[in-house]
Amino acid sequence: MVVCSIFVSGGGNNRGMDETTDGGLGQLAAVLDVVVAMASATSGDASGLLAVVAGVDGLCDRLAAVRMGLLHDAEMVREPGLSVAERLHATNRVSRASSRSDVRLAKDLADRFPVVARAWRDGTLSGQQARGIVAGLKHLPLALSPSQLETCQSEVVAFADRLDPDELRVLAQRMAEVVDPDHAEALEADRVERDARIAFQRRSMVVYPDHHGSMLIRGQVPIADGQLFLAQLEALMPSAASYQLAGEVPERSARRADAFVRWCGITASSGQLPAVGGDRPQVLLSLTLETLMKGLGAGALLASGEPISAGEARRLCCDAQVIPAVLGGPSEVLDVGRSHRFFTKAIRAALVLRDLGCAFPGCDAPPAACDAHHHTPWWAGGTTCVANGVLLCAYHHRLVEPDPDRSAEVQWQILLDPETGLPWFTPPRQIDPARVPRLHHRFLLRGTSPPTHLEGRATPPSLQPSPHWHS
Repeated sequence: MVVCSIFVSGGGNNRGMDETTDGGLGQLAAVLDVVVAMASATSGDASGLLAVVAGVDGLCDRLAAVRMGLLHDAEMVREPGLSVAERLHATNRVSRASSRSDVRLAKDLADRFPVVARAWRDGTLSGQQARGIVAGLKHLPLALSPSQLETCQSEVVAFADRLDPDELRVLAQRMAEVVDPDHAEALEADRVERDARIAFQRRSMVVYPDHHGSMLIRGQVPIADGQLFLAQLEALMPSAASYQLAGEVPERSARRADAFVRWCGITASSGQLPAVGGDRPQVLLSLTLETLMKGLGAGALLASGEPISAGEARRLCCDAQVIPAVLGGPSEVLDVGRSHRFFTKAIRAALVLRDLGCAFPGCDAPPAACDAHHHTPWWAGGTTCVANGVLLCAYHHRLVEPDPDRSAEVQWQILLDPETGLPWFTPPRQIDPARVPRLHHRFLLRGTSPPTHLEGRATPPSLQPSPHWHS
């Protein structure tokens, strides 16, 4: 263990002060060299490396506490008109918001929370634990005297070895039960009511494109409303098994985004949305016939003017949730969503009865979250009927949507069993070199066994546009 002591003279000339400071910084650099040497010596030993990490974390936390004291001292002796936060930000090592937050915390620790400051400096608390305690105590629903505040700090710090920063913050918020137990329940009710009013006033939702193919969604709602929404997303969260055959196991945040897409699909299919301009809410999409059929050109345009790829346009054009406006020549309208190109309610009902949800193997999306997909695209001569349709969630719809510019062997193929009518999915060769067709487990559990006439069948009919198809 290396102990480094730094003494800063309170008087004397500037040269002596500079020499002392330089010497102290040199000692800090020496400590860094020792840590690097310790890490090198324990290389290959996970337990040894983690022990070094724990030591580094403890040292960094104590240095951070000392830094807070230095910031407060600098704020106390600064010249009029000088901002310590702005000077800190001028180093370009911290953001302006972070520098201001640090200066405020340094002042709070010195003026209001000295017990927390001492525990942070001596290593009893980590930096995150100290910040959590301060945040919790600052949100107590009553004004505390200095002695009461000191009692609260001591009580919470005593749990530092058992609770993490979030748990310490919650405990600090409940310190009213220690200092005023007779009125704690009423005080807590007042705090909750106040927080609810503030949350309602701050509610917001901002949705805008990032102009790189994504839509950014940011907002906040009262906790009860947010919890209701979160519960719905959790219920619609795709299982990890839903992605395994696609060769992807996304992060939980990505799975939650897919759940949000499912939620939107279910809401749009519910028939409960109000009419807009005399019609149900809909997405307008414009693209050229060549883009739709061959994937050529810049893609398609949404009504907002944002571009999407030709592949995304073909996926959206499968179902009646989107009205395609196919243009030719000088913006001549060739087709504006002919009804016979879309799955009717009767056909969709038949698909629901057959597929019972997303038909892709392993997926658990319910029927309301699925699109009806032409497995032989209508731009390639496919008809709109049960025999040419399959239910797919948005994620797997995007996965299997055929691309005319790519070889069939590197794309997912859908085959309908002529005897049972059930959809089989043939994986691309990069996922399964044998390209063995697969069926959703819900049909296997019903006793359906792989038909012998599909074994080894890996290449579907051509996806090239039919010469008889026209606008």
